[in-house]
Amino acid sequence: MAEDTEFTSFVLDQLSGFGTFETKKMFGGTALLRDGVAFAKVKHGCLWLKADDRNRADFQQRDMPQYTYGKDNSRKLNFFQTPPDILEDADELIEWAHKANLAAQGS
Repeated sequence: MAEDTEFTSFVLDQLSGFGTFETKKMFGGTALLRDGVAFAKVKHGCLWLKADDRNRADFQQRDMPQYTYGKDNSRKLNFFQTPPDILEDADELIEWAHKANLAAQGS
């Protein structure tokens, strides 16, 4: 999809100061991986960041949706949609990506 391609390019540009990571096409979207572990995904025109007990409240306090899938959207992954203001601020986005990476790495 052209929209996702443009959006993915935008996200990668915003994360250019985050350091080394790779992208991989997965499940109709693009996964962002560091050390082989996905800390984010671009799908449905959104950036979804990995969450755990340390950063989940950041998303919940802003009423950001959790990533769901399946015919009835009953299956949930520990990824949450990135707030628009965070997405627009590269420095803030890098901080949130760092927390997402910690969640993904389990450290």
